[in-house]
Order: sequence, then C-alpha cells, then structure tokens
Amino acid sequence: MLVDVPQDLSRADIEYEPITDVPNLPGYKPSTEGNIKQIRIAARALANAQRPVIYAGGGVINGNASEELRELCSSDKFPVTCTLMGLGGYPASGDQWLGMLGMHGTRTANYAMDNADLIVNIGARFDDRITGKLSEFAPRAKFVHIDIDPAEISKNVPAHIPIVGDVKEVLPKLVKEYRASQADPSRLDAWWERLHGWQKEYPLTYEDSSDNEIKPQKMVQAMFAATEGDAIITSDVGQHQMWAAQYYGFEKPRR
Repeated sequence: MLVDVPQDLSRADIEYEPITDVPNLPGYKPSTEGNIKQIRIAARALANAQRPVIYAGGGVINGNASEELRELCSSDKFPVTCTLMGLGGYPASGDQWLGMLGMHGTRTANYAMDNADLIVNIGARFDDRITGKLSEFAPRAKFVHIDIDPAEISKNVPAHIPIVGDVKEVLPKLVKEYRASQADPSRLDAWWERLHGWQKEYPLTYEDSSDNEIKPQKMVQAMFAATEGDAIITSDVGQHQMWAAQYYGFEKPRR
C-alpha cells in the first residue's frame, strides 16, 4: 500500500488533539491479564526446571515492566539475558546477568540458551539474530512465551506454554505462583557452576591498543564510568550500536 501525502498538506499547520483513550481498533482486542491456568503451568515448569533461562526483550521496556522482571529474577536465582531492545530491563551489574544474547552477544548467554531445559521468553520475538538456524535453536528446551500480541506467539518458535497478556500484569502473578510452589533453590547450583565456568572462560573482551589509539570499546567503557550509567545513549546503527550494547553497562531501561 502506498499513501502519498501532497507537500502542501505535509507542510501545513494543523491543530493537534492528543488521544487520551485507548484507540478502538476493530479486530485487535488483546488480552492483558493473562490466563491464570497458563501462568500456573509456567510456574510449575520453572519450579521443575534444572537449567532455566529468562530471556527478556523490548516488550519489557515498552510495557514498563522492568521492576516486575527484576522481581521475577530475584524470586530464585534465575539466569537472565536480554535482547538489544531489552537492555536495561535487568541491571548489567546484577549477579544473575549473563549479558546480551544473539550474534553480537556473550558466549555465556548463547551457550546458556543452547543448553537450557526451559526458556521463559518475556516480550521478545525469537528473531533470527537470536535463534540462528531455527531447526537447531535451543534443542533441549521447552518454551514459555509471554507477549501481549498473540500473533507473535509461536510465530518463529513453537511455545509449549503460551501466555497472552501484558507483561506488567502477568509477571507479578507468575512470581506469586512460583513462590507458592516452594521450589528447591539448590536445584540450580549445578547450572550456575556451568554458567560461571563459561563466564570465566569466555569473558566479553577486546585487544586494547598499545599506543595512543583509543579503541571504541574503551571509549564506551570510559563513557559509562564518567556518567555512572546515568545517561541516555544514542549511536549510529551498526557496529557503533553493538559496541554500546556490549560495553555500556545498562542499569536502567531507556538509557
């Protein structure tokens, strides 16, 4: 479809009336609360998982659910990774942070996804930058997928436990149900031993220059130190964006 707006209209001054109510879009009536039966099944899956990974995307940021995500992660020692669009949803200084995942992410985050027995997708799309070859993606895992848009669920990766709802409303219910399960936290000890081993063996690093050349990675780290992470960062698309994502320790959403 092509919508061609004439220049005299695109340059004209008009009176703007902001929309205060939720737009009424025929055919799009998303559920926001989440099905409680599905949430309980997801909680039981988390309680039984030996190698879980929390995989958070831009839906956490758009849904203003960063605090709810952090509460879920702290309900047990769940490893957490974020997509590029989800950075800041969980603090990079957190003990359970694996780093960003995907083709520009950390080895630990990607190895964790590949070896997980349960992946909880919260507001992410399973795009090809994360999955690579779909037939070989996370072959040992079952998937919980939480998203407000039903069209996203099972679009790329079939969800064993789909939950349609607003993450800000669903996550507190999931936390409540999980805590009620009284799961044994020691079941994750062996998993964390493997994760810590990967973090030690494959840290995110670069070869610093031996002369006056300033490597871009070092510049990003210096910028983080100078701002103490309390800054809004913009970058070009491409490698600059990846360096910022990798080496600026995002502590808050929308940074």
